Parts: sequence; C-alpha cells; structure tokens
Amino acid sequence: MKSHLVFLLAALLPLSAPPAVAAERPLSVNPSDCVIIQAHRANAVIEFAVQELQLHLKLIGGVDVPVVAAAKPGQFGFFVGTPPATDRQPLAAEEARWEISPRGVWLYGKDAIRGRKSAKGGSTLDLALASDTEAGTLFAVYEFLENSLGVKWIEPGPAGVTFKPRTTLDLTPGRGAWVPQLVQRHMRVAYKDTLRERALADSHIPADLQFSAEEFGQRLREELVWRRRMRMGGDVGFTYGHAFRDWWAKYGQAHPEYFALGKNGKRGPESLKTADRVKMCVSNPELVKQVVRDHFAANRGLVVNACENDSRNFCRCPQCQALDVRLPGEENLEVDDLVLTDRYVHFTNAVLREAKKVNPAAKAVFYAYSRYNFPPRRERLDDDVIIFLLPNLAMSREELTDYFAAWKQANARECFLRPNDLCQDTGLPLGFEQHMFEKYKLGDRFLSLRGTDYDTNWGFWPTSGITNYIMARGFYRPERSFEAWNEEYCATFGAAKPEIAAYYNYWRQIWNQRIMGNLGRINALTDRLKLLRNKNANLADLLYDERDFDQTDTMLQAALQRNLLAGERSRVMTLALANQHNRLTYRATAANRVASTADEAARKAATQALYDFRRQHRLDLNIHWELLTYLENAYGDHAGFERLLGTETRKMRELRLADDAQVKAARAGHEQPLR
Repeated sequence: MKSHLVFLLAALLPLSAPPAVAAERPLSVNPSDCVIIQAHRANAVIEFAVQELQLHLKLIGGVDVPVVAAAKPGQFGFFVGTPPATDRQPLAAEEARWEISPRGVWLYGKDAIRGRKSAKGGSTLDLALASDTEAGTLFAVYEFLENSLGVKWIEPGPAGVTFKPRTTLDLTPGRGAWVPQLVQRHMRVAYKDTLRERALADSHIPADLQFSAEEFGQRLREELVWRRRMRMGGDVGFTYGHAFRDWWAKYGQAHPEYFALGKNGKRGPESLKTADRVKMCVSNPELVKQVVRDHFAANRGLVVNACENDSRNFCRCPQCQALDVRLPGEENLEVDDLVLTDRYVHFTNAVLREAKKVNPAAKAVFYAYSRYNFPPRRERLDDDVIIFLLPNLAMSREELTDYFAAWKQANARECFLRPNDLCQDTGLPLGFEQHMFEKYKLGDRFLSLRGTDYDTNWGFWPTSGITNYIMARGFYRPERSFEAWNEEYCATFGAAKPEIAAYYNYWRQIWNQRIMGNLGRINALTDRLKLLRNKNANLADLLYDERDFDQTDTMLQAALQRNLLAGERSRVMTLALANQHNRLTYRATAANRVASTADEAARKAATQALYDFRRQHRLDLNIHWELLTYLENAYGDHAGFERLLGTETRKMRELRLADDAQVKAARAGHEQPLR
C-alpha cells in the first residue's frame, strides 16, 4: 500500500526552485521569538488552525505566541494558510502541506467550507469541525505539531493532549504533504442530541448522572475537535443510510403496496411507533420507480439511496420470497432468519437501472446490513452500485476472509466499511481493538476501501479509548500496522510504556481468547439475548473474575513507580481510577445479570457501591455516563440500577424475567468460566 506522507516533494517545486531545504541544518527556535501570520483571506478552517497552533505552542513552550500581520526582524514566523512563493502546484482534496526553513514555517492546504453546513450558518468552530468541510490547512497544523513537536491526542479534552514541555523548538527543515487515502474517515460521535434524547426517553437515568446542557455541549465540542485532530473528515458527496424512515407517513395511505407484507398478514409497520423502521416490498417495480422519481425531484445528485430501514419484519409476499436463495436445510426457516441479500441486491440493481434512464451517470448506494449482510448467493452487483459493508464483529479471520472475498466475487467495487463494531462496547474492558483493526485491514486488502463510517463511539474513554485511537489512526494512515499504532499509544505514557502495554495486552485476552475462543458456548448460554454486547455483559461472571482486576491493578501501580512527567502520571492515575470503576461494574453486573443467583441484598449492595462511585467520580473520568447507564438499563438492567431505584417498568420486568428463565435453563450445569 503506498504511503501518503511525502517528505521531499520535488513535484511541488517549479524547475527553477532552489535546492531542497531538507539539506539545511536543524533549527533551534526560542518560542518567545515566534509569531503567527494568518493568511490575509482567512476562512473558518484557517482561523481555527491558528487557534490550535497557538494553544499547542503555549502548552509546549509556555509562551503566548501572538498573531501579527508580518514578522519583524529576529522573529520566527508561522505562516498559516499561506503557501510559500515556490509552491504553485494545485492541491488535492483535503491535502495538507508544510515547509520548515530558517525563514519560517508554512502550514497550508486545501480548504473548502461545504454548503450543507454553511447554509445553516454557524460559528467558525462549527464550520471548521463540520465533517464535510475540507480542512487541509488545519491538517497541516496537526501534521506539524505531531511530526515536528511530538504532540499526540489520545482522547478528547485537555487531558488527552500529550506533549513534552521544551524551552526550544528543535525543527528539522524540510517539505512534506499528506493526502488522505480514504475519501471519508468517520467515527460517529457519542454526544449527539438524537442519541441523547432516545437514551433519556427510553431509560431512567438518575439525575445526578446526567449532564447539564453546558457539560454536554462542551463534551460534544471536545469530541468533534478530537476527530479533527485525528484527521477525520471527508465528504462522499451523496446521502446514504436508512432511506425509507418517513415513507409510511408519505405513502402509507395511497400506496400500501410499497411496503412489506408483515408477520401479521398486513402491509406496513407493526405499530405507528415503529413506522420509521417499516420494511419495503422490494420486488415491487412501482416502488423502484417511486424511489428514483423522489430522488431526482429533490435534486439529490447522481447517487440514489436504496438502503433499507433498520430492524426486521421483512416482506413475506411471494414475489419477494421468490428472489431469495434458500440452501438445503433452510426450507422451513422463517423469513426474518433467512439470508435476504439476493432480494436486496436485485432491488438495488433495479433502482440503479431505473436511475440511469434519467441520467446515465447515476449510481445507487446499498447497505449490506442485518439479514442482507452476508454476500449474495446468486445475484451480482451492477458496476455502479456503491456498497456500505457491515460485517459482524464476532467473525473469525477465516470467516472474514471468506466474507470479503465473496463480496469481491459479487462485483463489490466501490466499498465503504460501516460496521457497528464500536457499538459492542459494554463499558467493561473487552480488548477488542486488535481484532477490530485487523478486520478493517483485511477489508481494505480485498476491496481497496474508499472510506469508513463507524457507528458509534460510546465515549467510554478510560476503558476503550485505545480502541478509538487505534481505529482513528488506521483511517489516517491505512498502510501502518496495529503493532505500530499500539506502540505509539502506549508510548504516550512515557517511561511507563512497558506496564501500560502489558495492561492493555492483558485485557486483549478477554476478546482474543475468552470471547472469540468460546463463541459457540456464549451463543448457547445466551440464545435469547440477540446482541453481542448484551451477551457479553450478561456473561460478566464467566468472562472475568477478581483476579483480572488484581493483576491489572498491580501493573498500574508498577507504572506509577516510574519517573513520569506530570501529564503522564495523571494519565496512569486515571487508568487506575478507571480500573476501580471496572471492578465495581463487574461486581454489579455479575450480581444483577440475567439468571443471577445472588440474593437481593447482595445485588443491591453491588449496585449501590457502583452508583456511589459514579457520583463521586462523575467529573474525574471521561465516560459518557448517560449512554453507559442507558445501555445497562435497556439490555436487561444488568447493572441493577432500575431495580435499585425502583424505576423498572412492568414491560421491562416481564422481558427480563422471560430472559432470566431461558438463560437460567441454558446455563444449568454449564457454569465453568470462559477461559
């Protein structure tokens, strides 16, 4: 895979350019002599790039570097948003370039404020952080801070900025550029209003674990800034995602034939509450025509969104079922349990062909999701189908190899990876980062991925921040290995690097050995629990024990004996505090899980201890407490908060008890640890 960091870009220079500046001697610059010169015609990206450069120069050198119109004699200038006179070459999309010389540092790139965001207005920060804004100048600043001054950003917020204070800036003259390989590098944010509204509406989150409006807004800004520092961004230029969420309201009365024939023998959603998840009758040629008519009438561009809605209750009409391919042994399977990919590939191809009647350059976009996640058995994708792949996280390397190879054989050409891997986070240490990263690399090897869209980083940073970091770094430079990114992350803890590496390697065994090595047992023990995160949380008593937390505590205490900088020591202490939280979460989950044999007093005591800790350390740990509590409550109240606080609804109690009875029967006689 070709590298996208080029440190001697002769192609950037005209034939008459002076010799490459990389041959010059290293520079030693006093931060007090520095000034920042902002481009005369600055945009929101350049303005924020100046702010970021100022912030980090102050952290590193302890000096407020001023922004001036021009450098005076004896001052060392940082020219932000302005290319050197020798560079007249056009810039690629999102490209970042830099030049370091005795005359100053030039940081510049391809910037473009996209219309979707700017049309709504917004502050400089809003525009600079919008994922569809091209931020080449901002990326150039980050490249300089990282590669020349050693800054890393391991999580959102001030505590996540890692650096070494210095009295001089030691710079190596040279020129370079970074051009993203992936046209979209995306990880969905935890601090999103719609996600928060659902969590608060569907779960009883204690008021003292909720964020104020100001706290929530600040955490969202910090998360968005962190994504930019990781060089996330890009713009595919088209809309995708569940395409028919408002169709029942629009067409339910006039055209019920557009919608799936459900289990109840009727067309349409099971209830009005789930109308946004209604399935379509994808064999209906009139539906195909309506999709295309609506798309072009709304001037949505050349890519037609053909992604089915979320959840199940797929169409059972004879025409849709005729498009499915049943293998021997599947004759009696219910529709929601079949592989339905062929019907959806057929539908997407039909949408594409209809769209090409309007414009021959049209394309169609398709989700390989849910029961149509698996590769098709008969159909092949037409050439201009764009596909977003959602392979399950709990697939072995062999299964993933077969999966990606089969999609390639089915003519998957323009591919994006949009998994729900991060959503499997339970709040307990899972160690799934290596497996997740190698899955991403395997997909890229087979399909030359165009981009990523990972749903969703839950915001449990002290536990799974290493996963978020390594995946984001993989998007930034796909050619580098897991080992390289893991080493980089652990190195931010300074002299404690060996202990921190051992700490994360210990938790990695949870996923690599205890989960992946026992998937058959895990599924057998929790057949009624459908989601992997729910299965793993409710098997906490078999996946973990107290010795896990004893051993990892010992590693962290050894790390604290090292000679560490203040920031490094603070980060290790945060991990130690988080490990206390992990132990208490394990205890509460083991006591309150589905099919628990703990008595009521023990269950309440474990949950109360966890609740007390969370209230005491709510601001000490970078954890999205609202989402963590929501996930615990929504999936069987497995940490016991609903029962402790008396907020469990009758319906949720009935579901929990039904799960409890079935899981208890499955676990009978099979209580040995998952090792």
